[in-house]
Amino acid sequence: HDVEESLSIADHVCLLSAGRVILAGTPDEVRQSSDPRVVQFLQGQADGPVGFHYPAPNYEAQLLEA
Repeated sequence: HDVEESLSIADHVCLLSAGRVILAGTPDEVRQSSDPRVVQFLQGQADGPVGFHYPAPNYEAQLLEA
């Protein structure tokens, strides 16, 4: 999603990491968060506490193997 556009039109925002809600609140609460995962998302950083994988793992193949 485009972060700024999403925050400009949303009343409430939920951010997920590893399938869990790490922050739920107003756009202002999201912008004021000091959680490094939230900061990484807001700044569009590839490197940070949430790993960036390029190319992306082949999840389809992993699901078919399960």
